Amino acid sequence: MRSLFKRRKRVLLLDDDVAMHRLVARILGKNGFRVDVFLTGNQAITALGRQRYDVILLDLMMPHEGGMTVIRHLRVNDPAGLKRSILLTASPDSLIDALSGEVKTVVQKPFKAEQLVDVVRRVSES
Repeated sequence: MRSLFKRRKRVLLLDDDVAMHRLVARILGKNGFRVDVFLTGNQAITALGRQRYDVILLDLMMPHEGGMTVIRHLRVNDPAGLKRSILLTASPDSLIDALSGEVKTVVQKPFKAEQLVDVVRRVSES
């Protein structure tokens, strides 16, 4: 018998800003996504080893163990995971340009809720 409920898509969010955690989790939660939040790249990498995520949202500008830590891990251990990754950042354009060929897309901070939902939905369905 098929389940009557559709599986909620899982999103990993790596960001060191607690206000951003709340905002992204609220926006995506209201739109049917389950969001797991992490403060460090190493926490996110541990989670990636335990759980498959439909979308990986990464902040690049963190004091240590940020999105670049996760990107380096994915390059070696799960290259397909890069195509499920979205940079959620206010980083300089040169850094974004350097990574844009590896990750699926970029959402610039500040962002509009509809923009974030649209991008996450598209990545989760690809």
